[in-house]
Amino acid sequence: CYRVPVSTPRRRGDALREAVFDAALAEVAEHGLRGASMTRIAQRAGTGKAALYRRWPNVRALALDVFISTLEANQAHAADTGSLRSDLLESMTGFSDQLDGNLGIVLRELLSEAVHDPDLVAEFQVRIGQQMDTDAVATIQRAMARGEIPLRPVDPYVLQVPAAMRSEE
Repeated sequence: CYRVPVSTPRRRGDALREAVFDAALAEVAEHGLRGASMTRIAQRAGTGKAALYRRWPNVRALALDVFISTLEANQAHAADTGSLRSDLLESMTGFSDQLDGNLGIVLRELLSEAVHDPDLVAEFQVRIGQQMDTDAVATIQRAMARGEIPLRPVDPYVLQVPAAMRSEE
C-alpha cells in the first residue's frame, strides 16, 4: 500500500529565516562552530540544504548572520536615560543579557575563529562595530549636551578601549 506523504506548508521569508536561525543557534551551541553542519541545521529547520546554501556559503557565515541579526533585532540603540552612567550601564547590561544562552556560545565560537581569520574580524567591524561606535558617540554627545562631561573633541581611541582590552588578553 502506497501512502501519500503528508507535506507541510513551505515556509518562506521571515518564517523560514527564523526557523533557520533557531536551528543554527541550537546546532552551534551543541556542536561548536567547526562541528556544526548545514545538513543538521537544515533538518532542524525543516528545510533543504539548498535553501541554506542559496543564502549562506557555510556554517560560519550563517552563524555570523544569526549573531548580528539577533543582536540588532533585540537591541535598542544607544540607551537614553538622562545620565551618562545610567546610559552606559543600561547598554552594557542589555548587551550582556543578550549573551546569556546560545547567542553567547555563538559569539564565543566566532571570536575563537576570528583569532585565525582577519576577514571575520573585518566583517564584524563592518556589520556591528560601526553601529556600536555610532551609539557610543551619540551617548557621549548627549552627556556633553547635558553638561556631564566637558565639551571637547573625544579621542577616537576612547571608542577602541573595550576591543583593545579584549585583544590584549
